[in-house]
Amino acid sequence: MKLGLVSHVNGDGDLLEAWIKYYSRLGVSSFHLIVHGPQEENRRLYALKDSYPVIVEDTYEGPFDSEEKKRRLNSLLARMRRQWLVLADSDEFVEFPYRKIFTTILALKLGKKNALFAPMVQHLTLDGSLDTPEVIENPFRTFPLCSVDLYQKMGVQASINKYPLFYCNDGTMLQEGGNHNCPNSDLAASLQGVTHHFKFRRSVRQRLDSRIHSSHPWRHESVQFQNFLASNASRLPTDGAFAYSRTEMFRRGLLRRSTFMIGVRYLRRVAGHINLGKDAR
Repeated sequence: MKLGLVSHVNGDGDLLEAWIKYYSRLGVSSFHLIVHGPQEENRRLYALKDSYPVIVEDTYEGPFDSEEKKRRLNSLLARMRRQWLVLADSDEFVEFPYRKIFTTILALKLGKKNALFAPMVQHLTLDGSLDTPEVIENPFRTFPLCSVDLYQKMGVQASINKYPLFYCNDGTMLQEGGNHNCPNSDLAASLQGVTHHFKFRRSVRQRLDSRIHSSHPWRHESVQFQNFLASNASRLPTDGAFAYSRTEMFRRGLLRRSTFMIGVRYLRRVAGHINLGKDAR
């Protein structure tokens, strides 16, 4: 079974190769990208794309606009019907409840679900600083601390919901560019993943400034982030943060496996009897 990943990319050159390698290890076989911004801002992507299964599906320039991002993503989804897809921004590293994405898909299908819920967890450096390498080879090592309430500590109320894995059927559409609402149907499930975000890096000041001066409907959030950093010597609050490990994700209930599943051995035993390419309706 082949598995595609869809993403809207602008910059993130410090993370891109680590991002591609991460999802490749999990089972993604092709990366279908919408590239926003001039080629100079995305030079790292263009330098890497011939070494990996990267397909640039669309390019455009101009100020960032979430409605335009949504429109272009939905146009791409319309060409990729009747298959499971991962959708993640280029600073999002989704961790699945099973180590391989295909096993997670199988668990969803057995539970008659067509999308995975994976709320956001923000990552920080040990001292909360934004001083990060120009190329980050392992973001989990560079940002070892996790926070589930970083936004609130910075005075920002923002959605942390994400649905990064879903079956793309004929009616699948994003309701907004951030994929904070289920693109199919908001079905309750015991299964849950985690979307690890590495937002606060050396490039964050420029990105916040760009967002503030765009038509983004939530640009006020960027103003709040910028004000907090300016008032706190460009350091993030580390109180309440915890060291990342997969065991800790499960212990805190951030990763959850299906309650009706016996385990991976059972999944493997029934895998030969279920066609992963069929709709999970």
